[in-house]
Amino acid sequence: MKIAHVVTYSSSDGAFGGPTRVAFAQAKALADKGHDVTVYAGSPRDEVVDAAQDGYRLRTFPVRRLAPFGGFATLWPDGMRRVLARDLASTDVAHIHLARDMTTLPAAVLAGARGVPYVVQTHGMVDASDRLLAKVLDLAATRRVLRRARAWLVLTDDERSDLSALARSERVVAIANGVEPAPMPAYDGRPDEVVFLARLHERKRPLVFVEMARALSERLPTTTFRIFGPDEGEGEKVTAAIAASGMGERLTWAGALPPAETAQALAAARVYVLPSVNEVFPMSILEAFNAGTPVVTTASLGIAETCERYDAAIVTDGSAAAMADAVHLIYSSPMRAQELREGAERYVSSELDIAAVAATLENEYVLATRGGKDG
Repeated sequence: MKIAHVVTYSSSDGAFGGPTRVAFAQAKALADKGHDVTVYAGSPRDEVVDAAQDGYRLRTFPVRRLAPFGGFATLWPDGMRRVLARDLASTDVAHIHLARDMTTLPAAVLAGARGVPYVVQTHGMVDASDRLLAKVLDLAATRRVLRRARAWLVLTDDERSDLSALARSERVVAIANGVEPAPMPAYDGRPDEVVFLARLHERKRPLVFVEMARALSERLPTTTFRIFGPDEGEGEKVTAAIAASGMGERLTWAGALPPAETAQALAAARVYVLPSVNEVFPMSILEAFNAGTPVVTTASLGIAETCERYDAAIVTDGSAAAMADAVHLIYSSPMRAQELREGAERYVSSELDIAAVAATLENEYVLATRGGKDG
């Protein structure tokens, strides 16, 4: 089967985060099953590629900004529409990693116009919103794209509700993000380090990580706290908070980390802390699970209850004090750290194996193509 995946943005610093990593993981798993997969995305002008990667083809297009606001939403990938229009003629199904933006929405509209069946996966990005840009895009395209999709692939019931407020679908399918299960890495002998790895965005709450580090400064006097991630609005505040902490080199922001290096960074840490709120299914947590690194996070995540059920992470109320206590517990109790590592391993093997995700996708693609292309 020839499959097109379209995702908003791909860059060496991993700025777009989880949706891109999910698209790549799915493409690799589908290629491993023998499918012909191409991933299309926008990218910085000096990073444009058309090359084989992990068994699939990655094609990126230089972006330019259509408006001085909107973040990724107003980036236009020059040349993508022309290439997609040609390639869709021989494509069996398209998988749109849908956001309210000028990359994935036009791609879905084009697939519909060419009669190519498509499914959408929004990764929680098409949520309830009162923003003017969101309302304009919903009227112009989002509702129509959702209606014409052969299936919605959703992570949580909340995501299903948000999409249902915009349109109706005959088929809504629960899907998990996935990783390739790996043998549990060793834990003894790791650097004395606690890591935050995410975009420096208000939703990710990097300032709470800084506050937590300050609270642990005396309780864990030899521990280093490292922040990795591109700036998305919180960088100046984080820099100022680090300077005010008085912790010197024990608390640092190392900037963006290339996606190829995230697994190593997570596997070298003693604890991974993600203070995010109202996120659906953070890929960085799954990657920490696979790295055998105990996780501390918040109760507002879409997977929080499942993490607690498997005892895969310490789920807190999101306060700096609670997260500090959780990190200290992991440090002070090797038994607790090992319980979390084993719980994460059970969660990954039971529900998060990317091969099982790929099997679900195969089934949805077959159903999407059944009966031929739309007229």
